[in-house]
Amino acid sequence: MMKRTLLALAVTLPALATEFPPAIPDGPIEYSNVSYDASYAGYDAYAPSQYAAPAAPMPAASSASHGFVNLNVYSSNYQVRGMGVTNQLSEYGSSSISGSYILPNRNLLGMGIHQRISGEYGIIWDASCPLGETPTARLSYAVGKEVFPNLVAEIGYTFRHGGLEGFMARNFDGASHRATQEIVASLAYNDHQRGFFGKFEMGAGFYGLTGLYFDVEAGYRFTDVLVRGNVGTDLELSFGVAPSHGYWGDDVEGIDAYRIKAALLPYTQTGGLGRDARAYVKPWVQCSWTGSNARKIDRAAHGSGPVDHFQITLGVDCGLNF
Repeated sequence: MMKRTLLALAVTLPALATEFPPAIPDGPIEYSNVSYDASYAGYDAYAPSQYAAPAAPMPAASSASHGFVNLNVYSSNYQVRGMGVTNQLSEYGSSSISGSYILPNRNLLGMGIHQRISGEYGIIWDASCPLGETPTARLSYAVGKEVFPNLVAEIGYTFRHGGLEGFMARNFDGASHRATQEIVASLAYNDHQRGFFGKFEMGAGFYGLTGLYFDVEAGYRFTDVLVRGNVGTDLELSFGVAPSHGYWGDDVEGIDAYRIKAALLPYTQTGGLGRDARAYVKPWVQCSWTGSNARKIDRAAHGSGPVDHFQITLGVDCGLNF
């Protein structure tokens, strides 16, 4: 029995000896360079598809990054910042075309300041009334900067001719012209992801009409209020108020008008209309009430009574972003 045990150990020990770790060599140890491939191509080739990271698409450039052209096809009433004009002066509504363009150099003085030019040309559809005798026109130049994400500040110059401003300028100072000039400062906010938007505008008139006017608006954009196949509709609701201080006359101080506006924004799933598309159509309805300045403006206009106290205005816009 003892001989058999010793014989088994003699056969097994050489095999066990091969499993022992090798002896540590004497002297310094040299390491060879190792190359790391950051792409992990070998792993990705064998990785299951559900674990592969999806390719992130490049963000599309905003279709409204440079400017727009907007055609107000028709508005059933002519209004200025929500302040409506009586049917006695404007019975058949109005139409207008407007545009805005940001010049290519958007880094003036190395401070990220852009330049914007804009304008508007409109017609009041009643040549027999004082407001419809001449077209309305506006030209503006402004410099601005995005001070916070989605918040843009601008300041510039605006020239106006005709319209309610021209009518009041001629009645206020007795001049034959219908022109006004003003310095305008504004803050505009538009968060496309969350749906909030708004603006604050202040104008300081120094020719034709002098004084200050303000326009404050806040709104929210509801998405997918109606979807039918490849066509859907968003909804914008906004509230605005327009105060002024001496702009329409020396003693005219207070609120010009309040307004509530609802606009439909139809879109197509293919991206050809609405949302981030270049082309858009916007039918809308607006309710307006005059504030404390209504009677003061009528007196400043020597009893012409240009301000309507309540209006429901229907309109439709269409345009192109570029």
